[in-house]
This record gives sequence, C-alpha cells and structure tokens, in this order.
Amino acid sequence: MNSAKSSPGKLGKIASWGASHCLEAMITGLCSIAAFLSLFLLEGGVMKTVGFVGFFVLGYLLSLGLGLLRGER
Repeated sequence: MNSAKSSPGKLGKIASWGASHCLEAMITGLCSIAAFLSLFLLEGGVMKTVGFVGFFVLGYLLSLGLGLLRGER
C-alpha cells in the first residue's frame, strides 16, 4: 500500500526532471543556433566575435542555472 501512495509523487518527480532537461536542451540549441547565425548576420569582426562568444556564454550560464535548480551540482 505504501508504494501506491508514493507513486504519484514519483511520477511528478520524473515529469519535472524530464521537463527540466527538455528546457535545457531547447535553451542550449537556441543559443547555439543564435551564436552560429551571429557569424553571418552581424557586421564587422568584433561584433561577430562578441555575438558568438556572448551567446555561448549565455547558453552555458542558463544550463548551469537549470542544473543548480535540479540539484545536480
């Protein structure tokens, strides 16, 4: 009977874990695409470099923040 009571809690934990990883994957993918596109859309070498590095740092920091919220670190 105890396993039946804890089952909804486990399901919610698994669903939130999956949603968190899905969100992290989307953020990482969007930041990677934005970094790649900044090499083609921005004018000048300095702006291209700042855009490229900036989007990668943003993606890393957002992924790190989500990992910290999940308690992985």
